Amino acid sequence: MRRAIAAGLVAVLLSGVLSACASGGGKSSSRLVRIDGLRFENRSRTPVSDIQLLLPATGEFVSCGHIAPGATCASRFPAVAYDGSPLQITWTQSGSAWSTGEVRLTPDAIIRAAGVAEVRVVVLAPGSAGAVLVSSETH
Repeated sequence: MRRAIAAGLVAVLLSGVLSACASGGGKSSSRLVRIDGLRFENRSRTPVSDIQLLLPATGEFVSCGHIAPGATCASRFPAVAYDGSPLQITWTQSGSAWSTGEVRLTPDAIIRAAGVAEVRVVVLAPGSAGAVLVSSETH
């Protein structure tokens, strides 16, 4: 049940990006990468809670409630377009709230050629996290 809800939230989150692009966001459709999955990874030594990937422009988000050290929270879903809009990652760890600020995910040549990717968010330590696009063919 949790997995189905997360998949639905991710699809809604990323479909907002697609809608912005279709309404004249200025990006060429030939440069879009399609996103078909999201994975939060906790590579730190302490639990992560309330981790969230947010699209500040629309307020849409997807989140996981708790990720134990060394664990992941992941979901696959029907691919939706990503136009490079800024994202923000927030989470709570060791009693403190953390944020990456706004970041943009840039597809490399391999991902652009494949046309489809997964968003991977990795927490390395309290206050240290990042997000990358990973080819869907490698997971």
